[in-house]
Amino acid sequence: MSALSFIDGTTALTIPTIPTRRDHLSGDGRSQGHIMNAQPSKIALVTGGSRGIGRAASYELARLGYVVAVHYRADAAAAEQTVAGVRERGSDGFALQADLAAPNGVEKLFGEFDRVMSQRRQPARLDLLVNSAGVADGGSLEATSPDLFDRQFAINVKAVFFSTQNAIKRMTSGGRIINLSTVVSSRVLELDGKLNALSAYAASKAAIDALTRHWAAELGPRGINVNAVAPGPVDTDMNAAWLRTDEGQAMMTAASPLGRVGTAEDVAGVIAFLASPASQWTTGQVVDASGGYRL
Repeated sequence: MSALSFIDGTTALTIPTIPTRRDHLSGDGRSQGHIMNAQPSKIALVTGGSRGIGRAASYELARLGYVVAVHYRADAAAAEQTVAGVRERGSDGFALQADLAAPNGVEKLFGEFDRVMSQRRQPARLDLLVNSAGVADGGSLEATSPDLFDRQFAINVKAVFFSTQNAIKRMTSGGRIINLSTVVSSRVLELDGKLNALSAYAASKAAIDALTRHWAAELGPRGINVNAVAPGPVDTDMNAAWLRTDEGQAMMTAASPLGRVGTAEDVAGVIAFLASPASQWTTGQVVDASGGYRL
């Protein structure tokens, strides 16, 4: 038996590492019998990992050697597809279901995480949390209902806040928190010269920018880095209705000095940097990953 020690302030946490089978487990703990080496891998949890930027980030983290816990709300097949992609890239993963808008959603997510880690006979530790789950419902000031407003803040802010609260209980020095923000938190999005009314969404993401800075200061003494990534309009299912039209493609291409529309993979590359040892001296930052949108 070997051991891996993590130092957190004055406390040393020793985790035994036992050579065993690397059982690929789904959220219900079913094994698919792959071999695990004795050295424990880093563990990442990606909320909203079943599609879009969350999926692309899961793949990049797999390439870095993270075991990836892929959170999803409703589409189990999409989450398992992400897990399959993680395995194809040489790592391991499993899916976790939870509705983060529900009152007990975050509690359920981390309860499931702990359960699966126990089934794997591994400690419920976490090295990285990527807060990728979010919604971007539009609406003018006059048209925004209380329900629409509450949904934005329940998922984009409250779930991020309490997911991070739960994650740091499972982290030691060297841990990372990466939040998904948006350039819309600091600038107005225009489509064809017209304001795209996203004020509630923009406000929710501005809260994420503030939380990122405050958490970086609060968690820095524990050796935990906190950063955010701010994409511009990206070609994902969320933006498909307008961005995958000829008009949308032309507008976004013209808005970028790089002359093309951004992809989920573009943003995932920035997330991978912040998850890697190369970013150890980067914290409290909101990194623009918009391709220079409307410089």
